[in-house]
Amino acid sequence: MTPEELSAFLRAPDPPLGDALLHLSTILSGRTDALDVGRKHLDELAAGVREPTIPGLVSHLFDTIGFAGDIDNYHDEENSLLDRVLERRVGMPITLSAVVTAVGRRLGIDLHLIGMPGHVIVGIPNDPSRFIDAFGGTELNENGVLRRFEAIFGPKTDIPPGALRPIDTISVVNRVCNNLTRTWADSDSRKLNRLLDVRVALPTTENEQRLLINIAEARGRFDLAAKLRHDIDPDDPQIDSLWARLN
Repeated sequence: MTPEELSAFLRAPDPPLGDALLHLSTILSGRTDALDVGRKHLDELAAGVREPTIPGLVSHLFDTIGFAGDIDNYHDEENSLLDRVLERRVGMPITLSAVVTAVGRRLGIDLHLIGMPGHVIVGIPNDPSRFIDAFGGTELNENGVLRRFEAIFGPKTDIPPGALRPIDTISVVNRVCNNLTRTWADSDSRKLNRLLDVRVALPTTENEQRLLINIAEARGRFDLAAKLRHDIDPDDPQIDSLWARLN
């Protein structure tokens, strides 16, 4: 799959989150069997859930199978690649939450990701007062979510309005890409260049595009910076100078 094909996949109605992240793994790692292997793991996890309920799902994934948050190497690149999370059974909040929702989808359990600042949890549409903290492997009520938020931002910190709204598949993929950008920024220019190619092809907001322009220019990717500037403003006077630096 190419970055452009991933972009087209994400623009389709209700693209499956698990498949989207497995396609991303294929592009970034070059692992051609990531989709097939990842789907097999997810199918097997769903088949092992004895009680197709929220408690049954949480118990199976975190108590029986042993999925857990990677506290020691949080920003390890493999924590952002869903196929490796499924194989290693450790990850970061966003990928572990994706595992929960992808397995839940196979069981007919409607779940979605909530990208509150600093942390990602799983929401339950038909019971908005209940949540799943996949990084901790537990269910939470509203008070438990507030405690998680205070643990990140300090005591007596209010959760901002709208912070518990669901995020769509495109937003999840972009957030995973943000994590990998931080992971590779100072360590692997080849992987970061591949990631930049993906990010430029994905649907993004103007604020995200402006951040990518800064990264692309800093990495000498003037082709990507020029494209992004053109997408924002075709008359941007810096476009011609960026293209000139490539010739």
